[in-house]
Amino acid sequence: MKKKDIDVYKAISKILKTDEKKIINSKNLRDIDEWDSLNHLAILIQLDKMFSNKVSKISKMKDADSIIKIIKLLRENNLIE
Repeated sequence: MKKKDIDVYKAISKILKTDEKKIINSKNLRDIDEWDSLNHLAILIQLDKMFSNKVSKISKMKDADSIIKIIKLLRENNLIE
């Protein structure tokens, strides 16, 4: 796993106030008890800050309901390798 991937996992686990391993192993953020729509918004805002306001320009990001989808979208948009 690359450093930027790890930073994304850390940011999400911090927002959700849950263990990073739980985030990594989840198939869907909705499966995590701490996830709700406000935390999803907080995740998007934090990622936007991390990536110099480029995440907000990714229209599909609002529908990304798993860490796998988030990472995939970040890669597709050349924000991480």
